[in-house]
Amino acid sequence: MTLLLIPGINNTPATFAPMMAAMPEGIACLALECPALPDVDAIARSILAQAPPRFVVAGHSFGGYVALAVLAQAAERVDGVILINSATGADSPAAAAAREDRARQAEAGGYAALVEVASARAYHPRNAANLSLQTERAQSVRDYGPARFAAHSRACAQRPDRTALLRDSGKPVLVVAADQDAVIATEAQAGMAERLGARFCVIPEAGHMLPAEQPQALAWVITDWLNSGAVQDA
Repeated sequence: MTLLLIPGINNTPATFAPMMAAMPEGIACLALECPALPDVDAIARSILAQAPPRFVVAGHSFGGYVALAVLAQAAERVDGVILINSATGADSPAAAAAREDRARQAEAGGYAALVEVASARAYHPRNAANLSLQTERAQSVRDYGPARFAAHSRACAQRPDRTALLRDSGKPVLVVAADQDAVIATEAQAGMAERLGARFCVIPEAGHMLPAEQPQALAWVITDWLNSGAVQDA
């Protein structure tokens, strides 16, 4: 079984490294970069070109939007879907306009300031001052860069609502939320999971950067779900 991991905005595959290290033998993990393209479907095509023939796809935040685009293009290759602090819906016009504004700010030299604001909301209060997390964040931001931020912000703004696609796909779905997500509310993710008929799990002492904050707990939740028979029975 292969677990295909897709990172979120301001993140790279390295964000998943601690979680991947905690996964048991028998589950191969492949974390892929999202190229700097302003369209989730174009990004999904790039992901699919590097992916194995079959896989379970897991996306964190923006990576979840890309995972749904992967499902839309190659459902026959997808054995299951995991959304981590993510959503299936589309942006409102106001949210889309705000993303375009941030994309232009990044292109005009304001990326560092945007990252500072985003980072202040990204972590659980207990993890905000964690030196190792902040070091990882700084490296991810350097590797990610303003061009990718602008492209992915526009991709977010233009993404379609894929709730019905996922609900009607017949694929097993796991929704993993943090107990204190200031970006995508935990309650909203719970409601989404209920509408999808998905398994829902909340990981404590985590914020929006759940994969970095609680990698071992995330690995355990995903492993438990994969071993439950849900994917094999799909």
